[in-house]
Amino acid sequence: MRRTITALLLLLNGVGAAMAQPAPAKQNLPKQGAAKQAPVQGGNCVGVVSQLGEKLTVKKIGYTVFGNEDNEVPVESWRVDDLVIAKISGALGNRAAVKRISYHKEAFASLETLKLFRDSEAEVGQGVRTLVAGTRCARYLLVTRAYRNVGTSNQSIGGIGLLYDGVGPLSRVNAYALFALRLYDGESFALLKRVVASSGGSDFFEGIHGPHCLVDKSFWPESPDKAAQDARVREAIRELVSQGMDTTLAELPLTE
Repeated sequence: MRRTITALLLLLNGVGAAMAQPAPAKQNLPKQGAAKQAPVQGGNCVGVVSQLGEKLTVKKIGYTVFGNEDNEVPVESWRVDDLVIAKISGALGNRAAVKRISYHKEAFASLETLKLFRDSEAEVGQGVRTLVAGTRCARYLLVTRAYRNVGTSNQSIGGIGLLYDGVGPLSRVNAYALFALRLYDGESFALLKRVVASSGGSDFFEGIHGPHCLVDKSFWPESPDKAAQDARVREAIRELVSQGMDTTLAELPLTE
């Protein structure tokens, strides 16, 4: 596992040149006990790497740059990625099984660092190929945070979080879940489609482009850690992820 993660980090940072291709496995893949998934036969599965639910961003945009705040708190206990897996399994039905693939927390860190003059998608594809080595599925699906600017500002948000925007009586608090899904061919690892989750309607005139909802100002925590303990915030985020997955999965050719 250590070798796999090391190779992945090299690829995502543009250091790796070429990785050995994994030999096709001849045996059936094992069951995912916790998720109670059906055994995978002959590669008839969709391998899923979901990186959405590790952390919650608690961000404030003030009247000036000095009023801005940006914090992250761990929320793995919310089991957002379990929800993602369940949604994908539901969308597949009996067409194919879901194979959940574990990863190191820092495996995709460089995806959040924009670099000029690099083929980011090619690097991500190579990283996924390395990460899933030893598995055999017809498709692989990568779920990651997606970053978008807030309105016309230079402030960006991504993943799951709370946003306090504005000052005084015009201020407002939004919960959001911004993420992207990349679908790869299981043989060539060619990118078949990349889709960014939408709100299901037109958000052209909205400050947040993606699944979000206006919440009561009492949702804004006294401290970032308090947000992770608020059941209202957790349920609002999980509902937004659920809605975003429903609208986005319909756009992906999960099976041949």
